[in-house]
Amino acid sequence: MNLAIFISGLAAVISQTLLIREGLAFFSGNELVSGIVLCFWLLWTGLGSLIYSKIDLKIEPKKKYAILLFLLCLALIFSFVFIRIAPRIFSLPFGEVIVFHKIILLSFLTLCPTCLIIGALFPAGSAIIKAQKVYLIEGIGSFLGGIILSFIFINILPPFGILAVLISLLLFAGLLCLNKRLLLCLCIVPLFFVVRINDIELFFRKMQMSGQNLVGLYESRYGTIAITESGDQKNVYTSGFFDFASPDIYTAEEAVHYPLLIHKNPENVLLIGGGIGGAIEQVLKHQCVKKLVYLELDPKIIEIGKKYINPVDLDGRLSIVASDGRFYVKNTNERFDCIIINLPDPINVQLNRYYTREFFHEAKKKLNSGGLFSIRVNYTPDILSPIYAQFLATINYTLKQIFRNVYILPVAKATYVAMDYEIEGTITDVLKKEIDKRNLNLIYVNDYFFDYNLTDERMEYIKTSIGQSKPFINADLKPVCYYFNAVLWGGVVSHNLKNLFVKLFRLQPIIFFLPLILTFLFWRRRSVIYFSVFSVGATGISAEIVLLILFQVFYGYVYYWLGIIIGLFMFGLASGTFSYMKIRSRHSGLSGNNINLLSGIQFSIAVYFLIIVLVTMANLPGVNYFIAILIFVGGFLGGFHFPLCIEITGSERAGILYGLDLLGASLSAIITALILIPIIGIIYTLFIFVLLNILVGLGLRFANRQAEAY
Repeated sequence: MNLAIFISGLAAVISQTLLIREGLAFFSGNELVSGIVLCFWLLWTGLGSLIYSKIDLKIEPKKKYAILLFLLCLALIFSFVFIRIAPRIFSLPFGEVIVFHKIILLSFLTLCPTCLIIGALFPAGSAIIKAQKVYLIEGIGSFLGGIILSFIFINILPPFGILAVLISLLLFAGLLCLNKRLLLCLCIVPLFFVVRINDIELFFRKMQMSGQNLVGLYESRYGTIAITESGDQKNVYTSGFFDFASPDIYTAEEAVHYPLLIHKNPENVLLIGGGIGGAIEQVLKHQCVKKLVYLELDPKIIEIGKKYINPVDLDGRLSIVASDGRFYVKNTNERFDCIIINLPDPINVQLNRYYTREFFHEAKKKLNSGGLFSIRVNYTPDILSPIYAQFLATINYTLKQIFRNVYILPVAKATYVAMDYEIEGTITDVLKKEIDKRNLNLIYVNDYFFDYNLTDERMEYIKTSIGQSKPFINADLKPVCYYFNAVLWGGVVSHNLKNLFVKLFRLQPIIFFLPLILTFLFWRRRSVIYFSVFSVGATGISAEIVLLILFQVFYGYVYYWLGIIIGLFMFGLASGTFSYMKIRSRHSGLSGNNINLLSGIQFSIAVYFLIIVLVTMANLPGVNYFIAILIFVGGFLGGFHFPLCIEITGSERAGILYGLDLLGASLSAIITALILIPIIGIIYTLFIFVLLNILVGLGLRFANRQAEAY
């Protein structure tokens, strides 16, 4: 049973990580999506635990556990196949942002069977061995599952290959529970599929990418990369989102020539993103450029460029660096005349990092005297809605916190050029003059397009629209563009839902603290213990989401580290449970010592959140290691808290407590990711959970004294 429970914990975290990665790849790599997927994962798992606890099946406990493991094999196959064929079923276009209600529906349906069974495994195991021990063994399995997935499986197998290994392990565990040793040879049957796993993976990817001519598919540590072909054009999608196409001279020319022409003599240039699609060769057309440093986060993109797209001619001026753009800018000693950001819009935290005040400040420090910075976003040139104008105004306002002058060019994309000096003459005159001077023969950046795009009317319209909008500062710790993503790119099509987002955004942060008053309703004996379990589940997942986002902000990508991060949390959970089992009180029931200890844990969690606030605001060197430690500590506190609650309430209520813990986490996941972080920012979000844990801790003390008085 110990081995079977260990395998179930290992399978749970691997399948959770893989399905979140599938969601990120399918739904365009949006962290809001991570919150939704986590919400439904925890919701269904919690319901599975609660439902199983209420069902009295007249079957021997080990046999019930084995049946659940076999059902989990079928459920996992359903979940993985369903998310791949969903575009065919629901007629969803690949590479475009999927509307909000369909993300919810697909997440809801994909996770239902798998999570219900995973949730039932805990009370089923607790009927065989002690609940605290089940919690500990599952935690150890989950930790090792995250490590094995991140360091071994992802590097050698595609998702369906990992699924085949998982099913083999679950069959093995189930047969052990039934003591059917002669049938263990059946466990190797799923492994036969690994021989043709690339064909299976490609088949289901083609199902997911309906209407696309898929010519290449790669699993990178940074995401899933798909290459499609339409005529002579190759299209590259990263994590389900369109990245670039080649040849696409129009986009490549507009991405780089405007800032390069505005600078009088750009000799040293830094280009971040989009270079493989043609931007590199466009920069090198400027003979005055003596050095071009091109940054591409994923080395696999560079390999794909060489294989599927005409490789850039070798040029001694070009230096290609596989590195995170923010990390490079922050740590390089080089200085540049032009820094050009050629990335997709800030639809997620990883991309939003290039549109924040902090990054603009870091970039400015790497500019030579007279240098300029350029960034661009999609927009609708003829009619700007108020919310879109506000988004453009926010980027403009954020840039102006760092640069003295910001010019917005209403070309195919709204192109911002920021510097500390004023352009001499009109922009159109400067562009025409420099094109002639540098003897450039450009197809789309020329007099004809200047006369159409850069007219006085268009320049005045975008300037007026932005001027009439209330701007905000987009910051690492308050990613305002995260909010705009939810309303603009996030596919929120319901008018009422859009209005709700807008109204919430206008509220003062203090309003979001008011629901904490409801905590006082639970300041009664047993109810406060149940609420304590619910609140710790809520705070634990919120800490994990905040730390995931901070990891993304400071480190640059979370896709590869997802399994490790979840594994660290589960290792903390197992360590906390193990520590509790070693030093637990000998008293049972509603013991005063146990209640006070529970209260002390709540206060410790409040302190834990205050430490996250300090680490967040201090931005210390090696912050990634602090984040890893904090993820472990968060798990440890939760792992110590849960078995203590079981001891207080009785092991027969373990399934109910487990369900409440996960339901609290489910509700908190969606509120934190979808509302709190994008609207009030990370710092206020953390303080909400500081206060929540203080109030619950006080409630436990109050209930304990009330019980003693009686």
